[in-house]
Amino acid sequence: MDKQIEAFSQMQIWYHKHIIHIMIFFVLTGLPIFSEQFHFLAYIFGVPANWLTGGTSDILATGIQVARTLHRVMALLFALITIPFLLAMLKNVGQWQIWPECWGVGPFFSGMKEVGKIYLSFKHGRIGKYNTGQKLGAWVIICTMTLLAVSGFVLMFRDMYGGDLVATMRAVHAVSFVILGAMLIVHIYFGMHPINRHGLKAIFRTGEVDEKTVKEHHPLWYQQMRE
Repeated sequence: MDKQIEAFSQMQIWYHKHIIHIMIFFVLTGLPIFSEQFHFLAYIFGVPANWLTGGTSDILATGIQVARTLHRVMALLFALITIPFLLAMLKNVGQWQIWPECWGVGPFFSGMKEVGKIYLSFKHGRIGKYNTGQKLGAWVIICTMTLLAVSGFVLMFRDMYGGDLVATMRAVHAVSFVILGAMLIVHIYFGMHPINRHGLKAIFRTGEVDEKTVKEHHPLWYQQMRE
């Protein structure tokens, strides 16, 4: 049996699994608030809420109110699991594999060329633990989630802030949500790409990848571990 390399810690696996659950509820509860085009989702919350309370109020209004309440509950859960996770991860921030191996315009385009080789030609690229596209995606997710958290906090406690700031944060929240949503779709698609199956198995199961796979698929990461 080949030697196993830890790709993800148990804490990373745990956080990844639970953040998926929270994100699903964020989307389902946020869309009816975000746009009238998604008001039909509010009925999913409004109908049972009215039935359970024996209420006779407008189902749509009830549904939106329930969605808003659940959205805030999800925000609390998000904070409860993310803050400890970040504190644990920040102590090794210099070892995060989402930093570029080399900085500069040239290395960036070389890295994107490797991304094309991987996903279009199904060939092994000269990459680290993550390719350039995955690193960009990680930073987009980190930045948009941070903006969503900050703007969401302001919106939740809007009475403490001025109207102009609240309006700005509402726009930031909406734009960040759209960007994050698009990025998550891309993340899911490429995460399920056949060439990434070893990583998919690792993040949802064992957290480990065999040494041969690391050597073939992630030569720069393998070289780094050997130094």
